[in-house]
Amino acid sequence: MTPYEALLLGLLQGLTEFLPVSSSGHLALGQAAWGIQTGNITFEVIVHFGTLLAVVTALRARIINLAVGCLRRDSASWHTIYLLVIGSIPAGVVGILFKDMFKEAFASPVAVCGFLIATGCILWSTRFARGDRIKMTFLDAILIGIAQALAVLPGISRSGSTIGLGLWRGLDGREAATFSFLLSIPIILGATALEVGNLLVHPPQMNALWPLLIGAIVAYISGVFAIRGHFAKFAYYCWLIGLIGIAYFGK
Repeated sequence: MTPYEALLLGLLQGLTEFLPVSSSGHLALGQAAWGIQTGNITFEVIVHFGTLLAVVTALRARIINLAVGCLRRDSASWHTIYLLVIGSIPAGVVGILFKDMFKEAFASPVAVCGFLIATGCILWSTRFARGDRIKMTFLDAILIGIAQALAVLPGISRSGSTIGLGLWRGLDGREAATFSFLLSIPIILGATALEVGNLLVHPPQMNALWPLLIGAIVAYISGVFAIRGHFAKFAYYCWLIGLIGIAYFGK
């Protein structure tokens, strides 16, 4: 992969991470459409780490308050940490047990397009979900965690499925979105730690490190400035990209 290709994919990742349209699905389609070979999923994990830093930047006030609350032994803060741990378990289990299946799905543009259409259905369904509940429960965390686990498949939007599930559970939209993005932190950190560990055991050449660094930086910068829009309306975008992709890659 060239630095220019890394820049393109990093930009694509950053611009789509905060939208419920599956950034991993867009990465897979971008690689297939532009003929870019990353070799493995290391690049995808590293650029996700770039947008994770964008999440931390956007939610820094909430994260700091949460950390301070835990230090002060605030029960509400520790309850939130408990729910985040519970919600992270399903994705962690799925990521470890079905890593090979994830790689295969990432290599199939047609499958990604099908998952994008499924994401569109999830988003469209939220038109009928209403909620104003602020306090999350154990069951909320488990179900949202399962939704995040399903988003291991490229084309299934992590934010779309988790926020959508939260809305269907009757949670306030802002609270569901905040929990969704906070929930992304442990799972992306875990995946990044595993990939960095592999890189330390098998150090790549310097010319292979530059694309990773460029992709992560561009993903972070573009993620910070990504524009957000009306949640349910992105269903039409997912359907359009999914159908066009199936017609193009399914020849």
